Amino acid sequence: MDSKSIVVGVDGCKEGWVGVAIDKNGAFIGSFLSKLLKDIISHFSDASVIGVDMPLKLVNKPFREADQLVRKELGVKRGRSVFPAIPNFMIDPKWIDLDPEDLNIESRKRFGCAFSRQTLNLKNKILEVNQCQSENLKIIEVHPEFCFMQMNDGMPQPCSKKTWNGMQQRLFLLKTKGIYLPSDLGSNTGNISPDDIIDAAAGAWTAKRFSEGLAVPHPEDPNAPQIWV
Repeated sequence: MDSKSIVVGVDGCKEGWVGVAIDKNGAFIGSFLSKLLKDIISHFSDASVIGVDMPLKLVNKPFREADQLVRKELGVKRGRSVFPAIPNFMIDPKWIDLDPEDLNIESRKRFGCAFSRQTLNLKNKILEVNQCQSENLKIIEVHPEFCFMQMNDGMPQPCSKKTWNGMQQRLFLLKTKGIYLPSDLGSNTGNISPDDIIDAAAGAWTAKRFSEGLAVPHPEDPNAPQIWV
């Protein structure tokens, strides 16, 4: 297959990372689970674009414009799914191994704010994806709920992705874009949480849009961190 026809969406999960690959028509190519993001990238080495649901291009500020814009677009209910990206200093070698309490002490000194433990627990994954992007310019940042909103004509999803209705609504939207996830994904990815697979597939859809020149960045400033949809 022409390498330019393959795109991948990647979502972080408790097992590590899961990737879903689709072709230029949206047809499912395969999925892969690994503890390391670089293994996902290696497994789908022919991919032209990889959309990852994790903050890229951190800044030493209490917030990024990209997160604020996407949160506002998603509204009160789904906007809560957009965690504020941690400041860049938190993934520096001096700080990366500190516990959340110590990181928040430093954050309060610098910015007058603290970050949730849930957000701070992502710091190693955030470091990992930023290191991978420095070696792979084909990696872009996506947000699954924003992807589904775009698929749904600008309307956020009414139900949580953790619910039966929410899962079915998102699978339906993927199908409207030609993305049919198989009922059996095999032993590698078939036993993880279904919302992680679905989120990765949504990221693949945006990666496909990016490869076609259709994806829109938030914000538009190419020098700032951007979330694509």
